[in-house]
Amino acid sequence: MRKLILLFLLIIGLLHTSCERDDICAATTQTTPLLRIEFYDANNISILKAPTNLEITTAVEGGDTLALVNTSSVAIPLNTSVDQLVYSFKINSLEVDEDEENTDDLAISYIRQEDFVSSACGFRVIYNDLEITRDALNDGNWIQDIDILNTIIDNDTITHVTIFH
Repeated sequence: MRKLILLFLLIIGLLHTSCERDDICAATTQTTPLLRIEFYDANNISILKAPTNLEITTAVEGGDTLALVNTSSVAIPLNTSVDQLVYSFKINSLEVDEDEENTDDLAISYIRQEDFVSSACGFRVIYNDLEITRDALNDGNWIQDIDILNTIIDNDTITHVTIFH
């Protein structure tokens, strides 16, 4: 009888330890990161400088406007289903005179890598080998230089790219 009770307790203990807790994806869990960009003064590269009335849109016909800001730092999403996308960075976007507007298109390329977070949260995408190109031959570029600080985007709390203007 004792052996039967011990066997029963052992089976109950094994069943109890094999059960998973009800997984809930915590708000603090890292998800697919955003590309964090900071803007600096091209004449004094240690001073943050917000572009005037910056509008960031996807560079396709009827593209979505992601941001309309007057700040020295932005975080923009990258596409999780393609390895390259183009964003238009337009300054003076609120000007009445369209001649004052100045748009630079940036082609952003990367290699996507899926990263399993948990059964509740699923997968997130990490972006590797970040590259950014622009048409340097355009005389009207408001962006003077681009510096990629981190080619791996796995965290959106750090700056990945600095733009000098």
